[in-house]
Amino acid sequence: MTARVLWDMVDGPMPRGLLGVGDPDVHDIDGQWTMFLGGFSTRFRNRLYRAKLVEGAWVFDTDSRGRVAALAPDAPRGSWDAGGMHTPSYVPPAGGHGERIYYTGRLTSKHYGPKSRYSIGVLERRDGEWVRRDSPVIVGDSRRSSVLEPLVVYAEGRYRMWYQANPHEVGPGELPDYELRYTESSDGLTGWTPPAVFADSSEGFFDNTVVRRGDEWVMVLARGSNLHGTPDFPEQGLWWMTARHPSGRRSEWSAPQRLLDTDLPGTPSWFGHGTYGPSLAFEDPESATVFFSGTRRAPHWPVLALQRLLRLRRPPVPSPFFLATGSITVDPGVFQRKST
Repeated sequence: MTARVLWDMVDGPMPRGLLGVGDPDVHDIDGQWTMFLGGFSTRFRNRLYRAKLVEGAWVFDTDSRGRVAALAPDAPRGSWDAGGMHTPSYVPPAGGHGERIYYTGRLTSKHYGPKSRYSIGVLERRDGEWVRRDSPVIVGDSRRSSVLEPLVVYAEGRYRMWYQANPHEVGPGELPDYELRYTESSDGLTGWTPPAVFADSSEGFFDNTVVRRGDEWVMVLARGSNLHGTPDFPEQGLWWMTARHPSGRRSEWSAPQRLLDTDLPGTPSWFGHGTYGPSLAFEDPESATVFFSGTRRAPHWPVLALQRLLRLRRPPVPSPFFLATGSITVDPGVFQRKST
């Protein structure tokens, strides 16, 4: 298993115009490997971006000044996603509908803690532009007011969505309370079925990806990374399961198998506090790559900045935590189906 870092808030490189980038969502679109990402701009906005694999390097869309260009304009002030967009999930044209990107939208100025609030929306491709819908497609409820991390696939005539629901995004000193849910819809916008619990809070799964491979489906799951260095946080890493169909019934999937343990000695520091936002790409029969966001194992910013200055290195931008985006390569044979 080989790990590769692509973009890192601490050691770089970082695309021009971005302070941080994550939530990779990778697809082969018309023979071109394409990655959709969430990013934090130098103007302190959470936006969605696109990069393409060109001669072995990921190249972002840029504007006339060479700065990374967002996929869509910022949401209007006061809207349900005015705080920013992240965690894209691309769906190609299907069921008579065009390309879509489902995403998490933040209402509040707070990114985490009891005052944070998230919903799930969608961008639609119209006349070559990504157009934001004015209303979310999935919202929270009285018990779990935030919904985020959508993963959507179109299969067997249905838009199928897995997403996370929580009371609020975890803040410093808090332990996670994540519930992975499943719902489906014929048009992907309305008529969503009542959400079913796919993984309850005891398992701690934060998000997932689902990819078809031959006559089966592979799911890779991640637990929410330990952003704030909270003691006694659940074990971190990646898990996988397989099924004959992309079912919302957990019983139709194999038992979770550990793919990556980020608590082991020797784990690279750029994802030493865990991974999330997995995306799985089967490049050929002998190559599988899992892309993900990693949380760096590092001291708080003042200490980290001092350490780097003493080594004559530039300190990172002040942040409560430091993220990176990278990948691991694995043997595709790992994902052979196992019965439950």
